Amino acid sequence: MKLMSKLALLLTTSLAFTGNVFAENFNIKYSSNYLMPAYVSFKNDGKQYAITSKINVPLYNIVFYAKGVERNQQFEMLSYKDTRNGKSYAVAEIDSKNIQYGKTKEPLKKEPKTLPTFDLFSLAFQLSYHDKLPQSFQTTNGKKLYPAENVVLNKSQKTVKVKGGSAEEITYKFRTGDKFITVKKFVGEKFPRYISYNRDGDNYELTFAEFVK
Repeated sequence: MKLMSKLALLLTTSLAFTGNVFAENFNIKYSSNYLMPAYVSFKNDGKQYAITSKINVPLYNIVFYAKGVERNQQFEMLSYKDTRNGKSYAVAEIDSKNIQYGKTKEPLKKEPKTLPTFDLFSLAFQLSYHDKLPQSFQTTNGKKLYPAENVVLNKSQKTVKVKGGSAEEITYKFRTGDKFITVKKFVGEKFPRYISYNRDGDNYELTFAEFVK
């Protein structure tokens, strides 16, 4: 009986662990330096991922949607949508050969897909999850494409104080064109605790505040 109980416990524990590995959800509230919190929902089942990012901007309800697949330790975005007050504002649709993008009130542009494509939050979770970026890729906000060739990813680690003790913090810094991006996470975690986007002196920062339902 004791042996059967141990086997049952081991099986239950193993199944629970496997579920955590292949299906992870994060619902996070971030504070921002513009006093407009962001709410980010990330879902990944080991094959497909989805990120929904809601930004509380006065007079606007802005929501970004990114969906794609996970292959060979890389998130491959297949669709992106920017909505304002519930209406589609800009989109990007990606397949193995082409990418269509642009404002939805205008005819979409179509170009050959030559680089992996990310939005800002997909980039941040790519680093948090897999600790690396493709050497060359492009980013999009739906309206435009921003190619980045031969990107140099700078990585550092230090001990930081947290409530109840300390943690090992990893910082990733890189530049794409005229944009500087910083992402921070704790060792052992798979979500960004800090995201910074700087362009022409305009800096936007998101800092982990809490998990939400």
